[in-house]
Amino acid sequence: MVKVSETIMEAFKTQRIIPMATVNKDGVPNVIYVGMWFWEDDETLCVVNNYLNKTLVNVKEMGWVSFVCYGKSGSYQIKCKAVNATEGDLYEKGKKVAHDREKPYPGRSTVVCKVEEVYQGSGGKGAGDKLA
Repeated sequence: MVKVSETIMEAFKTQRIIPMATVNKDGVPNVIYVGMWFWEDDETLCVVNNYLNKTLVNVKEMGWVSFVCYGKSGSYQIKCKAVNATEGDLYEKGKKVAHDREKPYPGRSTVVCKVEEVYQGSGGKGAGDKLA
């Protein structure tokens, strides 16, 4: 795992709704937008599973996800090892996030994403460079 800088974490937070990419065992990609997520710490991004279908299958089969974001400081991509939590502290935290909304969501599980790599996503000098 690698630590994500405060600058990059803030870029994700200001975007709020972020693309989440997975791939199935046949190499077919899948990308969705997620709006219910949180940073647990500087190594862990958690996604609340309310209605994940193909994405959840891909997480269980392959165990990898990727996210991109953009903010005032630039654009970034993170690649993460992911597991689906259906019990424990992070599951409970995700469920609380889902249930505390004005319109409650199911909060079926929490996809726990441990950051393995961080990349520069902006064009120009340094485009695609590995940052961590």
